[in-house]
Amino acid sequence: MKTKLTLLSLLALAGMAFAAPFPLRRPVGLIEPDIPIDQPLTTEVVALGKRLFFDPRLSASGRTSCSSCHDPVAGFADSRRLSLKDNGSSTARHAPSVLNAGYLPTTMWDGKYRTLEQQVFDTFKPNGDMGHYVGDAVTAIASDPEYQRLFDRAFQAGASADRMATAIAQFERSLVSGDSPFDKHIFLRDKSALTDEQKLGLKVFSSKAGCLNCHDVFHPDFNPLGGGSALFTDFRFHNLGVGYKAGRFGDTGRFTITRDPADVGAFRTPSLRNVAERAPYMHDGSLATLEEVIDFYNKGGNANPNLSPSMRPLYLTAEEKRLLVVFLKALSDPSAKKAAGRAD
Repeated sequence: MKTKLTLLSLLALAGMAFAAPFPLRRPVGLIEPDIPIDQPLTTEVVALGKRLFFDPRLSASGRTSCSSCHDPVAGFADSRRLSLKDNGSSTARHAPSVLNAGYLPTTMWDGKYRTLEQQVFDTFKPNGDMGHYVGDAVTAIASDPEYQRLFDRAFQAGASADRMATAIAQFERSLVSGDSPFDKHIFLRDKSALTDEQKLGLKVFSSKAGCLNCHDVFHPDFNPLGGGSALFTDFRFHNLGVGYKAGRFGDTGRFTITRDPADVGAFRTPSLRNVAERAPYMHDGSLATLEEVIDFYNKGGNANPNLSPSMRPLYLTAEEKRLLVVFLKALSDPSAKKAAGRAD
């Protein structure tokens, strides 16, 4: 998100003039992510953020890191149904992927925060994901000579809560993932990039299944406005009926933020990129497989007073459902798992 330049940010930029710009690659199928104007990506800040992202010392127990819930092996999401707090108790939601987080106008399933930095701070509280306050996390690493070196190289200053949040957020913005077989098929016009079955699945995806209603693709083949990117999300919040039982939602979703009754049970549309690696699915992890997700949509979601008007029975055949799963697997970036790797 673009921000105005302040005196402090100008001073920061002056220090970063001696830093190396991070070589952020723009993959096929995506535009450049939204990098804050006063926080350009540098190799030093991203390297620091990467180490922090994988470091369990930031938690109260010394066992939980950002990657505990955003695992590269699971598409930078969580392979568990519900993510766990540092104290071992369950959260109310399944951690979404942070791949391509730099494109999000808001974060969290309910759009609670407008920046990744704010989201980082949210994890630090005694009963939160990391089990203690952010100041405690800074104290845990501040005396480490390697961190002293990394903070000095990245910010020309020592460890602090703001700098730690900035570094982690900048590392997340560096996690850009495209280059899937779908992208090569559509944007490079490589007709051999998809198999015949994947092409049939794409036809189901873009027609009878109605997936493009929420999982946008900006390309003349699918959108009259044209464009040259596919984020596979409208960034909006929709009520699908997930979690609706006995006449109520245990998690009211977007309503928690807006207090608008129309938002009860609405959650952000996730991107479908690398979706095959990100099981389980939905904000509560209640659907274990892509097949279950498609069955859920095929029946029109879960009826409730606020059900999105776009939710309706699809009447897909068994073969159409199978082909849709085959296509969704073509949205995976082969390099996504190794792109970030583990901390050096």
